Amino acid sequence: MKSSLLRTLGLSTLVIGGGCGAIWWVWGRTPAGESLVEASAASDEYVVPAAETSSVELTADKVTNAKFSEATAETTELLHEHLVPGRIQYDDRRHILVRSATDGIISRLAVKPGQQVEKGDVLIEISSPEVGDARANVLQRQAELRLAIESRDWEKATFEGLSQLSEAIRNRKTVDQIRTQFQKIVLGNAREVLLSGYSDLLLAETQLRAAEENAANGVVPAKVVSERKANLDQFEARLTSAMEERTFLANQARLQSEAKVQDAERRLRVSLQQVRTLLGAAMESPDSEPLLETMGEETGPEQLSLIKLKAPFSGTIEECRVSSTERVEAGESLMVLADTTTLWVSADLRQREWRALRLQPGDPVRVVTEIEGVESREAVVHFAGREVDPATNAVPLVSLIDNADGRLRPGMFVRVAIPVTDRRMALTIPEGAVLEHDRKPFVFMPVGENVYQRVDIEPGVRTNGVIEVLAGLKPGDRVIAEGGFFLKSELLLGEAE
Repeated sequence: MKSSLLRTLGLSTLVIGGGCGAIWWVWGRTPAGESLVEASAASDEYVVPAAETSSVELTADKVTNAKFSEATAETTELLHEHLVPGRIQYDDRRHILVRSATDGIISRLAVKPGQQVEKGDVLIEISSPEVGDARANVLQRQAELRLAIESRDWEKATFEGLSQLSEAIRNRKTVDQIRTQFQKIVLGNAREVLLSGYSDLLLAETQLRAAEENAANGVVPAKVVSERKANLDQFEARLTSAMEERTFLANQARLQSEAKVQDAERRLRVSLQQVRTLLGAAMESPDSEPLLETMGEETGPEQLSLIKLKAPFSGTIEECRVSSTERVEAGESLMVLADTTTLWVSADLRQREWRALRLQPGDPVRVVTEIEGVESREAVVHFAGREVDPATNAVPLVSLIDNADGRLRPGMFVRVAIPVTDRRMALTIPEGAVLEHDRKPFVFMPVGENVYQRVDIEPGVRTNGVIEVLAGLKPGDRVIAEGGFFLKSELLLGEAE
């Protein structure tokens, strides 16, 4: 009897306890203030399991001290990025190592390390006897070319003048007309010869006409007419021969003078090439001309031997390796000039980032620095390597980054955010809103006055300060973005009690 009563009481206790447990389990699965029927009706929405849901209620003072900030879960465009290590480098297009192209002695050092220079500023002056000899040869060739040009112009004018004079003689202009017309026209030493012969020809014609008139009147015999005619033919032949000879000689002299001009020009170009070769600049590279001054206006011995190296672009003297009065050799490095307003960001793409090789020049990437107060900056892709380095199994990626404020320095370590997926729409919240306990990620949601509910979530991609939410939240839900650690401490403390 006694044992039967105990079994009956135990069974009753088990039933009652089980019923209470079932009631507690259902109530825990139902959000605060929602009936069982309402919870069942909302079964299409995400429901947090009871074992993963709890709330924290704070006093007004604690809420004030915690200084919570809230954020809204919203659907945004998401781009998954990988952070890869990178290094700030000089822009090779705006970074040069100034070298001496010839042996010499530094006569003046015009700059110092860290100095800002403008394009065309003199950086350094070098005295080189070899360059002085080459420049003196250039001056000699220039003088020879000027003389050749003057001689050619004279011979050309003489030939053209003789051609015009021959035409005037054939048209039988008077000597006075010819003298007036050709007073300022170059004829050389043929002027008097041809004009004298032309005067004799005109006189012979006059004498022939007079003899013909006198012979018709019977004053002189016909023999005189024949003599006058023979005399005219002789003068005309002599004048024609003189004009042809003088014109031929003038044309030959013109052609020879033209050849001398061309030869003088070639010799001058060779001399200039020699100077520019000594100075390290080829004639086919006019862009390198601002770096040096090949010839100065002054032509004294000291000036001829002086080389002035000039800045090809505005920048900063990053390093100076020589001093005044120091002897330098050809090819010796003198200083480093760089424009750091634009820099390169060099990064290595390994196998898991090779999807980023689809990046094209001009595409944007983010650069994250570790400098206090300097936020991430945008850079643009300059080029991506075509070959995988067998030593590192990586492909180089170089981007251009603006450094107008001078906060970035060559050699500085940075991280480059490389996009490894296409852009897509996703539900996101701030990354700082997500907490973790027992390897379970969760967030806190405000559910009433000073009441905050823990909601477990399924996180996705983390990138650029936000995190994707795959499950647990819906668009428009409010979460605690800052101050969640305070709530987590309060929650754990309450569970411990």
